Amino acid sequence: MAERTTPTPSEDRVFPATWYAVCFSKQLTHGRPLAVRVAGRDLVLFRDATGHVRALSRYCTHRGADLALGRVERGQLACAYHGWQFQGDGRCSLIPAHPDRPIPAFAHNRAFPTCERGGIAWVYLGSDTSPPEPPLFSELTDGSYRLVPYEDVWKAHLTRVVESVLDVAHLAFVHRKTIGRRTPAVIPRVSFDTDDGNRIVIRNGGGVLEYWFPQMWILRPAEGSGFINFVTFTPVDAETTRILGYAGRSFLRSVPGIDALFRHYSLRVLREDQRVVESQHPRPIPEALRMEAHVPADAPQVRFRHRWYRFLTGDEPRVAIDPSAP
Repeated sequence: MAERTTPTPSEDRVFPATWYAVCFSKQLTHGRPLAVRVAGRDLVLFRDATGHVRALSRYCTHRGADLALGRVERGQLACAYHGWQFQGDGRCSLIPAHPDRPIPAFAHNRAFPTCERGGIAWVYLGSDTSPPEPPLFSELTDGSYRLVPYEDVWKAHLTRVVESVLDVAHLAFVHRKTIGRRTPAVIPRVSFDTDDGNRIVIRNGGGVLEYWFPQMWILRPAEGSGFINFVTFTPVDAETTRILGYAGRSFLRSVPGIDALFRHYSLRVLREDQRVVESQHPRPIPEALRMEAHVPADAPQVRFRHRWYRFLTGDEPRVAIDPSAP
């Protein structure tokens, strides 16, 4: 058995093997496939005959045509080039040029585990073919909030994006015209708890921020105000991260125009962060704590870094981007 090479902490092309959000459920209709990219893997999503989300490798096994250009016929994905059809499990079921000949094994495509939870389609990257569905914050599934979706794509490494939502010291500066306009710059002490880095809970003023390693975060009010904000992070590649979020509220659920207002404000706050995070160098977090300065206000981010370094140097399941991939 070949010895496994352990990546160094500077490896920016390695990510945890887990469930990643790829789109909102409403974005995936029954008739049209959708192209997505996760950790350097080009995938195509579609709904099968039962309405379940399926994910295959995006390029046809025949001549490499983009299957996202095709169509869904009776729950199977048909290639736009020569009409080859693929089932949700990746098996090629029809070669129109030779309908009566046995289908060779090399015609079959690769399928990835999928699920829908919280109005989001998720794809699992890893060797486990039947992983348990991803845990979610209860606010996304209990029906107590009206959830307004929003999304964005940043030219930034996943680690830098995650750190931005664990950083309380930046609020008074980056968000001085929005959520940080009443936030003092002085932070005598950051109040937070952590479960060995897998879960980080920060109490900051009137809000409680909760992060689950590696890819989701929620903001709740310290005292019930009926508002939440949720985001989940998906590595597109080593330099790009997709963010899917919900602005949730338990009040004014049916008032016209409120959804658009919440979506606009959430994106405004997000893009205040984006401008700064996209400017950071090196692109991922550095390979060691000593390579950047730290102060007590950075404690939650330091805990995240310890957790990320442990992932990089340990034996946890991982996915790596092919160095030759664009």
